[in-house]
Amino acid sequence: MRLGSAANRLPEEIVTARLILRVPTAADAPPLNQAVCDSFAELSAWMEWAVEPQTMEKSEEFCTEARGKWRDDREYAVLMVLKENGAIVGGCGYPRLDWEVPKFEIGYWCNSAHVGLGFVSEATHALTRLAFDEFDAARVEIRMDARNERSWRVAQRLGFELEAVLHADTRTSTGDLRDTRIYVLLDGAGLKPPVVST
Repeated sequence: MRLGSAANRLPEEIVTARLILRVPTAADAPPLNQAVCDSFAELSAWMEWAVEPQTMEKSEEFCTEARGKWRDDREYAVLMVLKENGAIVGGCGYPRLDWEVPKFEIGYWCNSAHVGLGFVSEATHALTRLAFDEFDAARVEIRMDARNERSWRVAQRLGFELEAVLHADTRTSTGDLRDTRIYVLLDGAGLKPPVVST
């Protein structure tokens, strides 16, 4: 893991067995845009931000904003990049964090072509480890649409426990009300190793 500069606490990149989790640069906009567009049908079912196919302008804006928020320790959005060839297989990070508690919410999405290979579990494990080991987290949580079984299975496999189901608490990308599952881990000792596929 390479830590950030003296001005910020969050690392610019984290290296796992198969992935490099790194803050995006401007050069990442084209391949990121392709990955999001290729996966739009699946992403639009679960992600509030996937209302319409992402334009290149939006991808560029995301990369710029992600670096700015990382420098300010306000948010942590990183790309999941394959070590072997540099392909972007998804995105993850801490969309919401609170340094006072401290607590971290983990979010993730995966390129449809790479679903089922354990990349999300591998990345989520690394982010959870970072929160507990480097920042002494009191709480790490994962939230998802209650119907998104693939997503909550990731949380369960890693040892997160279902804390609550919030009914009709937010809107989906299509404007429908959804229920939200909240999984939580309060101690790094409860984190289970990721199961990866090849």
